[in-house]
Amino acid sequence: AVVVDPKKPVIKNGAFSFNAEEPHYVVMWLDKVDPVFISEARNAFNRYNREKSAVEPLEIVRDTLDKDRTLLVFRQFGNAAAAYKYNERVRRDALVEISWLPANKYSFFIISQANLDILKENKDFAGYVTLLSKALPTIQ
Repeated sequence: AVVVDPKKPVIKNGAFSFNAEEPHYVVMWLDKVDPVFISEARNAFNRYNREKSAVEPLEIVRDTLDKDRTLLVFRQFGNAAAAYKYNERVRRDALVEISWLPANKYSFFIISQANLDILKENKDFAGYVTLLSKALPTIQ
């Protein structure tokens, strides 16, 4: 069920809730990728951010969802709109920046710290994606 408060637009889906005004991260989700390539991807995006990004320096932290799925967390952005803008650019540029990694091995999305904590615990990526599909039209 979607719940929206007009004074503070929060959208909920199961355990997850989306508040566009909270700080957000951009996450690169890597599925069954060798740790060497994960480190190389992190290095490539650190270089990308130094050379091409106008945003303040971003920290890229490696995290693990389970034995097959690794997360590179680009942190942090002041709100969902800023994270989404960067997410769209880095997703597009990834085809060049990490051309050696097949595009079907990774994806990008935005998430708040609270939702990341929940995702790491419940592993309900489908539930989070459903929340994002409801929330993104509100910030675009």
